[in-house]
Amino acid sequence: ADMLAADDQHQVRRALAELPERQREAIVLQYYQELSNSDAAEVMGISIEALESLLSRARRQLRSRLGRDRDEMT
Repeated sequence: ADMLAADDQHQVRRALAELPERQREAIVLQYYQELSNSDAAEVMGISIEALESLLSRARRQLRSRLGRDRDEMT
């Protein structure tokens, strides 16, 4: 199980690295730094709506690149 988890983490990191920079930044701020939408939007200097759009596109690309839905990403 630990080996699978490590492999999954590697795949997620690789998929994140392939995202456009702004999408990757939005994902990192929200999921890794656990900022709220309003705080993440402020850090990025964009509106909450723009952040949500970036997150939506990033999650869609990650699901596609990882080849399956990840419930924790929705």
